[in-house]
Amino acid sequence: MKKFIAIALCVAMCFALTACGGNKDNNADQNGITVWGAADDQNMLGEMVKSFKTKFTDITNDITVKVTGEDKAKDEALKDIDAAADVFAMSHDQLGAMVDAGAIYEITGDYADTIRQTCDEASVKAATYKGKLYGFPSSAETYFLYYDKSKLSADDVKSLNTIFSKPQGEGVYKIGMNFKEGYYGTSLFFTAGCTLFGENGDDPTKCDFNNENGVMASKFIASLKSKGAINCDDNEAVSQMKAGKLASFVTGPWKAEAIKEILGDNYGVAKLPTVSLGEGQEQKQLRSFAGYKIYVVNAKTKSPAQSMKLAAHLTSEENQLKRFKDRSLLPVNKNAAKNESVTSDVTVRATLEQLKYAIPMPAITQISKYWTAFKAFADDCFNGNIPADQIKPKLDNMVKQITAQ
Repeated sequence: MKKFIAIALCVAMCFALTACGGNKDNNADQNGITVWGAADDQNMLGEMVKSFKTKFTDITNDITVKVTGEDKAKDEALKDIDAAADVFAMSHDQLGAMVDAGAIYEITGDYADTIRQTCDEASVKAATYKGKLYGFPSSAETYFLYYDKSKLSADDVKSLNTIFSKPQGEGVYKIGMNFKEGYYGTSLFFTAGCTLFGENGDDPTKCDFNNENGVMASKFIASLKSKGAINCDDNEAVSQMKAGKLASFVTGPWKAEAIKEILGDNYGVAKLPTVSLGEGQEQKQLRSFAGYKIYVVNAKTKSPAQSMKLAAHLTSEENQLKRFKDRSLLPVNKNAAKNESVTSDVTVRATLEQLKYAIPMPAITQISKYWTAFKAFADDCFNGNIPADQIKPKLDNMVKQITAQ
C-alpha cells in the first residue's frame, strides 16, 4: 500500500512539474512569434527571419513580420501589450515610457554582455534606462554638414566662424539649419556645456539651460540671422540649394541623394564644424542629438527565450551590415562600423565622425515637454524678439516648463 501511495505521489509531482515548467516551454515552442518593423524594412526583415530559421533549426516557432514602424511602435504596443508583437523595433527615446508601463523585457546575462562588448558606448547608453539594459541596438543617425564646394572649401567648413566670415554672393545664405527645432537647436546649448535632464539624461527635474553657458548659447542664436544664417527645414534647404542661394546646410543622411543630385561634383559633406560662441571663447566641436533604433522583446510574449534569440539575430554584426547595404542604416556594432563597405562612403564617414560628438536623445517621458518649450524660446531668440537683458528670465521660464512635474 505504501509503495502504491509513493508511486502515486511521484506521478502527481511529475504532473505538477510539467504544468509549472516543462509544459510551458513546450507550449512556447509552438507559439508563433510576430515581428514589427517599418514598411520599408519588410523584405529585409523577411530575409533576416529566413536566415534565423536556417541558423537555429531547433526553433520551430512560426515567425510573421508585420508593418508597424519604430515611430509608432510605442503607441501601438501600449494600446494592448498582450496583442503587440513579440519583437519590435522602436526609437530609443520611447524607451522610458515603455519600461515604465512594464511593456518590455530587461536584457541580462550573455545577451547583455555581448551588447556591451560589441556595440558602441552611445548606442548602449541609448538602450539603457535607469541603469538597466532593455534594447538590442540596431542603427544610429545624427545630423552633419552638407556644403557646396563651389562656395566653401574643406578648410572653410572646419569652423562655423570661418563659414560666417567667407563672403558669398548677393542673397546667398551662408548656412541653413532648423535652429528653432529642439532636435537641431539644442546642439548649441550642448556645445556651450549645458545638460538636459542631468549628465545622463534621465533626471526629469534637471535642466541647466538657464545658466551662464545657456545665456551665451542664446546670445549666439540671436546673432545668427545677422551673420548670414537662415532657419529652414529640409524642403526649403533643398530648394535654396537648387537655386544656388545656400552655401551649407545641416541635416541628416536622409537628404543625401537629393543634395547630390543638385550639387553633382560640388557635393561636399563633413562633420559639424567647431565654433567659438563668444568673444574670447575657445573653438569647441558642435555637438548633436543622436537617434538610435533598438529592437525590444515584449514583456508579455509567450516565447521569451526564442524572442530574445531572434532580437539578437536581427541586430547581429552580419545583419547590421545587411541593414546598411539594404537600407543605408548606420551600424552601431563596432566591427560593422569599421567595414570598408561602410567607411568608403563620404556621407557615411561624415555621419560616423559626428556620432563621436553626439548625445542620445533622452528616453524619459519628460522629453515630451521639452520640444514645445524649446521651440517657443528659440523662435523668439532667432528672430531677435528677446532683448539681451530678458534672455535669462526667458530661459528661467523655459526651464520651468521643461521640468514641470
